[in-house]
Amino acid sequence: LGGTGRVGGSTATALSKLRPDLNILIGGRNREKGESLASELGEQSEFVKIDTGNAAMLEKALEDVDLVVHTAGPFQREAECTVLQAAISTKTAYIDVCDDMDYSWRAKAFHEEAKAQGVPAITTAGIYPGVSNVMAAELVNAARSEDGEPERLRLWWCWPNNIGDKFSASWGGCNCI
Repeated sequence: LGGTGRVGGSTATALSKLRPDLNILIGGRNREKGESLASELGEQSEFVKIDTGNAAMLEKALEDVDLVVHTAGPFQREAECTVLQAAISTKTAYIDVCDDMDYSWRAKAFHEEAKAQGVPAITTAGIYPGVSNVMAAELVNAARSEDGEPERLRLWWCWPNNIGDKFSASWGGCNCI
């Protein structure tokens, strides 16, 4: 899902290159972009127009799908975990690239339900800023005292050779946080 966006389109392309025999259903809002991508990827791919807020539409689309990769952000705007719930309902394995802690915590509330249905569900699997958001939130939670007041927390994260500017243009080439 989100296959007509930058992350979703790149994901579909990478999966197609990794496994040319893989049937890829590209879900998204933009029919023109989706059909163009499906054409580029070949006969193993097709586009389906999807509204991620429409549970019935999602469940119908996921009926014969083995894995849904949810890249249809921004997750900050999602009050519900509709895609995850549809995946659990249809017993479809789920992975998302969530980059929002509130959404991530809402998704984690479905852990027991997914487990009971035998549905593997992975949230916050994106590299930037997904994992870094989770790390920062966990550090903040760990730094709180027993009464819930924040303790002092200093974090400095660096990597060599300016590789950071290859991952996120929004950081403006910064390689230290």
